[in-house]
Amino acid sequence: MTELQARVSEYGGLSIKERLLIRFIKSRNIVGKNWRGVLAENDPFFNTKLGGDFLTSVAQAVSDSSRGNVDRIERVTIALEKVAGITPVPVV
Repeated sequence: MTELQARVSEYGGLSIKERLLIRFIKSRNIVGKNWRGVLAENDPFFNTKLGGDFLTSVAQAVSDSSRGNVDRIERVTIALEKVAGITPVPVV
């Protein structure tokens, strides 16, 4: 059993942060290695110092999920999904 599977069975599901990181990784894989540059070209916010800080913190959260603010992860994930052409699933 993996660590993730153990956490799912222990708490009954993934956290919002974990679900966002999964979506981020999927989008990042679609966009490719230059995902930061692509985001900076498509969203002026990410072409700023603060926007660059958002990108860095989300990239660090992939390696260590205790890092990264969930609001930053959401902002980057939604922007990256848009660039990747992923249509968000409406929450009902």
